[in-house]
Amino acid sequence: MIEATETLLKRDQRKSSYRISRSDYLRHASRRSGRKPLALALESLKLARGPGRMTLPEYVQFGLDDPTLSDAERRRFLTETLHWPIVHRCCDVTWIATTEDTWLCSRILEHSGIDMPRTLAVIDRTRRTYPGTRTIRTASELRDFLCANVSDDTPVFGKDNRGLMGWGVFLILEADRERLHLEGEGWFTYEDFLDELVGDTAYILQPVERNHPFFERYTNRLATVRVCVIHTREGPKILFTVLKIPSMSNLSDHFWRKGNLACEVDPSTGVIRKARSKDPLGTTDYTDHPETGARLIGETLPCWDDMLDLALKCSENFVPVRYQSMDVAITPDGPLLIEINVGGAFNLPQLACGRGFLTDDVVEFFGDCGVRLRGKH
Repeated sequence: MIEATETLLKRDQRKSSYRISRSDYLRHASRRSGRKPLALALESLKLARGPGRMTLPEYVQFGLDDPTLSDAERRRFLTETLHWPIVHRCCDVTWIATTEDTWLCSRILEHSGIDMPRTLAVIDRTRRTYPGTRTIRTASELRDFLCANVSDDTPVFGKDNRGLMGWGVFLILEADRERLHLEGEGWFTYEDFLDELVGDTAYILQPVERNHPFFERYTNRLATVRVCVIHTREGPKILFTVLKIPSMSNLSDHFWRKGNLACEVDPSTGVIRKARSKDPLGTTDYTDHPETGARLIGETLPCWDDMLDLALKCSENFVPVRYQSMDVAITPDGPLLIEINVGGAFNLPQLACGRGFLTDDVVEFFGDCGVRLRGKH
């Protein structure tokens, strides 16, 4: 797992950690489905030995205890524990840094017509250089940069240059000659911020991006669309599109954060089909946004064709990465690529859409990549 700063990582882990026993999972599934715990345990074990290798927590969280599901539908679901073995089969691993290193990725894309957030500076106390980018290594350099760039209406957003899953993001709201103010964390001296929160991790500093006015009815935080793309022998295919809406109390839109929503979006039309929040034992469906009351289901996202065009154009810069996911924001100026990743979590589209990842297209693609899944689909 890629390192994040220790303090911010522990903070985020505290917010997302749950301890649930196997018997708790089975009791919950039994109450929800009206089925006997023993029948559920046997069914879960059967799926664990099938092509999707489902774990018991995943079995419960995906709602596979639902008596209306067929065995064929259940076997479409794929465990997250196979993510990296499958990704390493599907993708040229020598390309991993081109997507996972945010600074490097932005350099690759800067002449391709793909819009990304502007990099204001990089905080990096190692000896790595970032040609053409302001690099901050000391407390005095950080103070000088922030005092010149942060004000009441221009906060600065920071994220781990090689971060995953939204760990360790921060927002700098204010800065003076002695201290800086992080949203939700309070004031730090520049020395303490570098020593306690940054350490040897490289951080990208960016301006705060804004949503297209369409999203103002839902959140004041940046929402993104997760686009899953595979590169087949016939060309790129979009598998899933999922809108991630952060709660107004969260800096990151990642689905594991309490209060955030993941919405299934029809790839061909941009229409929201489902809207869900996640908890340790499953998902909750919504027709309207739970914080604002604004309608979700049936709404059409703006700039949809432009967003798809950007995602496909971006993906072609990384064709050796045959299975990709990217997060695209839709801003007042159009779509903006926030990040692209090698692979992408299987659980997000499965939880958001309520369908298994192992569609016919995916099974065929995995087979072409040399991925061998046990059992029949």
